[in-house]
Amino acid sequence: MRTTITAIVLLGMCLPAYSAGVYKWTDEDGVVHYSDKKPGNQDTTQLNVRAGKTSGNRQSVDEQTQQLDDKEELEKIRKQQEEENAAAEKLKEDRCHSARTNMETLTTKARIRIKDADGKERFLTPEEILEKRKESQTVLDEECQ
Repeated sequence: MRTTITAIVLLGMCLPAYSAGVYKWTDEDGVVHYSDKKPGNQDTTQLNVRAGKTSGNRQSVDEQTQQLDDKEELEKIRKQQEEENAAAEKLKEDRCHSARTNMETLTTKARIRIKDADGKERFLTPEEILEKRKESQTVLDEECQ
C-alpha cells in the first residue's frame, strides 16, 4: 500500500516535466541554451524529446509489494522458529540441570525426605531411591548430551 502511494505521487510529480516542451536558443555570445521555459526575447526552436522504452522484464508495483510481504512473512516465521528452538533448548538445559542435581542427591545422601500427595513428609525406601536413580539416569541420557 505504501509503495503504491509513493509510486502514484512520483508519477504525478513527473507529469509536468513530461508534458513540458524543451526549447533551444543561442544567445548573442554564441552559447547554445536548453530550457523548458521559452525565453521572451530570443528566437527559439522547440525540440521533440521522446522517452526511452522501458525494459520488458520489470516487475509491477503489486509484484514488488507481494515479494516484500512474502519476505517479511518468511522472516517472521524464521524468527518465531528460532524463539521456539531457544525455548526448547532452555527447557532441555533446565531438565538436565534438575536431573544432575537429583542424581547427586540420590547418590550422596543416605536418607532422603519427600512429601507425599497428602502433604506428609516421609523418607524414601532403598527401593524407591534406586527407582529414582534410574529415572534420573534416563533423563540424563536423554537431555544431557
